[in-house]
Amino acid sequence: MTQTERSQDEPNRELPAHRILSVTEEELARIVLDIHDGPVQYLFSALSLLTGVQNDLAETDMRADVTARLAQVGMLLESSLYEIKYFLGTFRPPEFRRRALVSIVEGLVVQHEEWTGSTVHLETDGVPDNVPLAVKIAVYRVLQEALSNANRHAGVAEHWVRLWGKGDHVCLEVADDGRGFDPPAFDGTPDAQYVDHIGLHGMHDRVVLLNGTFSLESSPGQGTKITVSLPLQHEIPPEEGNWGKP
Repeated sequence: MTQTERSQDEPNRELPAHRILSVTEEELARIVLDIHDGPVQYLFSALSLLTGVQNDLAETDMRADVTARLAQVGMLLESSLYEIKYFLGTFRPPEFRRRALVSIVEGLVVQHEEWTGSTVHLETDGVPDNVPLAVKIAVYRVLQEALSNANRHAGVAEHWVRLWGKGDHVCLEVADDGRGFDPPAFDGTPDAQYVDHIGLHGMHDRVVLLNGTFSLESSPGQGTKITVSLPLQHEIPPEEGNWGKP
């Protein structure tokens, strides 16, 4: 079984790491809203118009092949709407500031089970009630991506998630007994398979940005385990007040 683990100093950024992640979430929220208010509404209107046309034509003599093609167009539009709404739901986070981290993780697990039909065994232990916002976001996004990857690629419908507190860190583990794979290198040099593993690199980079550690253990036929450890202490600029401070 191979393992890749890396802990790095915070990259040289103009903004602190937790501010960068917050800005990213705000930008993502605007994108989600734009998609919802634009393409989703257009597709819904097109589907409504098509349904009306089908109803009108049902009262007249129409060739069977035309009816079948219109039905196929309607099915495609409906499927597109479903896919976009699923995508938007994936990127619409809960109220991070107000909810405890355990509650956020529990909600994500329930959502994943409902959407995929898989079973997630969740175990939590000693998770602090007061976790910085950036850590909540990171845990949520890593778990979201890890469960999504497991559902799409592991070939199994059972996953294990552990969330626990360890000193001044919050730790997350996501594991499955699926088909496994050869992990990519996280040395900062994109390889030929970088695009294929862009979600894994995103998880790794998000954790490193907060001075955390990211470990990926996997090999073909041996399942996959992702382990993350994130420090709870982050410097909060005065203008942000004390929310999220442990």
